[in-house]
Amino acid sequence: MRRVEPSFPDLLPVEFRLGAVTAPVEGTGLDPVTMRLVWPGGQDVAVRIDVASLRRPARLLVHGGVLVRQPEVVPRLLEAGWGMLVVLDTPLDPATFPAPGIAGQVTVLAPWLPALWGGRPVPDLRPWPERGVAAGVLLGLLPVLDAAGEVERGVQAAREAGASFVLAAPVCVPPPDRRRVLNECFGEEGNEAVEDLFFHTDLVSLTVELERVASRRAHEEGLEERLAGPATARLGRETFAAAASLLLWARRLDLLDGVGSLGWQLRRAAHALMASAKDVRALLEEDNLRVIPGFDPWVEALARALWAGQGAPFDEIRSRWLWG
Repeated sequence: MRRVEPSFPDLLPVEFRLGAVTAPVEGTGLDPVTMRLVWPGGQDVAVRIDVASLRRPARLLVHGGVLVRQPEVVPRLLEAGWGMLVVLDTPLDPATFPAPGIAGQVTVLAPWLPALWGGRPVPDLRPWPERGVAAGVLLGLLPVLDAAGEVERGVQAAREAGASFVLAAPVCVPPPDRRRVLNECFGEEGNEAVEDLFFHTDLVSLTVELERVASRRAHEEGLEERLAGPATARLGRETFAAAASLLLWARRLDLLDGVGSLGWQLRRAAHALMASAKDVRALLEEDNLRVIPGFDPWVEALARALWAGQGAPFDEIRSRWLWG
C-alpha cells in the first residue's frame, strides 16, 4: 500500500493504492492514477496487507487482479473502515464480494477505451448495486477517427451496462504509444488519416472537446458525472459526493476560463469539506456551510445550486460547459 497522487485528483480523489496495475491478458489496460495505457505482457507485483499497519481509514484504489489473488484483503479493509475504489480491469464476481458495512464504502469503476486502442466491452455492472456497491465507467479519451461518435458510443455502452455514473479523462499517449498502435493496426502500409490525427493534431484541444461531448451525452442519458464513493468510517458518502462534485466543476471552470478561473476556490472548499468530515446534510439544514473554510458567499451559492442540480450561478457555468 502506498500513497498516490492521481493525474486527475479532481476526478479521482483517492489517497492510497494497494498493489500494482493489473496487466491485461488481452487488449489494453488503463492505469487510472497516471492515466497511461497498460500493455499486455506486463507482470503484476504481489502485495500483502498487514492489518496491524492500518491506522486512519482512508480512500484506497485497488485493482481487480489484486482482489482475485488475495480475496481475504477485502473483509479486512472493510472492517477497518477503509473506502475502496475497485478498478474492474479483471473480472470479479459481485456475488462473492462482501457487502460493505458503510453506505458508499465501495465503488467499482470499469475502464473504457476505444476499440482502436485495444478497448474491451464494458462488463455487466447491474449486479453490483444489489451488493450495495455503486458502479461507474471511466472513459479514457484518446485520438480516433470520429472521436466524438466513439465517445458517445462509450457513454451509451456505460448506460446499457448498468453504470450509474461516468467519468471522462484524457489518456496520456506519448509518441511511442501512438506509433505502436499505428503499426499494430495498419502495418507497413499505415493509414494517412490516422497518422495525421496522431502526430499533426492538437490532442489537448481534441480531448477537452471530447470531455464536453461525454458530458452532453451523459446529460442526455441521465448519468451522473461525479465519483459516487468511496466513503470511509470517517467521511460519509454524502459529504464525499458533495466534495467530489465541487472538484469536478473546479476542473471544468479551469478548462473554460484558463488563468482567470475561480476553480481554485471550489477546490479549496472541497478539500476543506473532506478534511472536516462533517455531515454536509446537517450543514445545509442548519445553514452552517460557512463554518467550513473556503465557503465564501459565491462558493456557497454555487455549491448549493450544484448539489440541487439547478440555480445561479451553476446554471450559467453548466450551460457554458455543455453548449459553449
